[in-house]
Amino acid sequence: MAYADYYFYIQVYSGEHSQEDGIDRWLEMASDELDVFTFGRLMNAFPVEDAHAAKVKKAVCAIADALYLVDVQRKAAAPQKQEDGSYHGAVSSVSSGGESISYSKVDSGSVYAEAAASKEKEFELVRSIAFKYLAGIPDANGVNLLYAGVG
Repeated sequence: MAYADYYFYIQVYSGEHSQEDGIDRWLEMASDELDVFTFGRLMNAFPVEDAHAAKVKKAVCAIADALYLVDVQRKAAAPQKQEDGSYHGAVSSVSSGGESISYSKVDSGSVYAEAAASKEKEFELVRSIAFKYLAGIPDANGVNLLYAGVG
C-alpha cells in the first residue's frame, strides 16, 4: 500500500507526472523503499501527527519522482530493438566506411543518469531523499523513523 496517493501527489506535493506516466506504480515502489529505510515502522506505526504524516507522504512523492526519472534514464541508455530489426539507444555515434550509427543521447551529467548506471548510486539517491524528509520524524510510538537501534 502506498503511503501517498495520486491526489496528495498532485494537490499537495505539486507533482508533475500523471497517472498515464504510471505514477501510482512509482508511489507504491517509493513506499516500499521507505519501508526499508524506516525498518518497517511505517507499516505498524504510521505517524499520527498531521505534520509528520505529511513529511512521510512528501518523502514518498519525492522518491517516486526520482525513481521515475532514473527509469527514464535507464530506458534512454538501453539500446531498443525496433520493428525493422535496427537498434536505437545509448550509442551516440559510430562510423565505419559508409555506415553510421547514432542513438539517443543520455543526460550523463545528472544524478538520475548516475543512479541509472549504478544500483549503489540509486540507493544513495533514495537514501538522501528519505533522510531529507524523515530526519527527526517520529512514528506513532515516538520512535524516530530512521532510528536503527534497538527500540
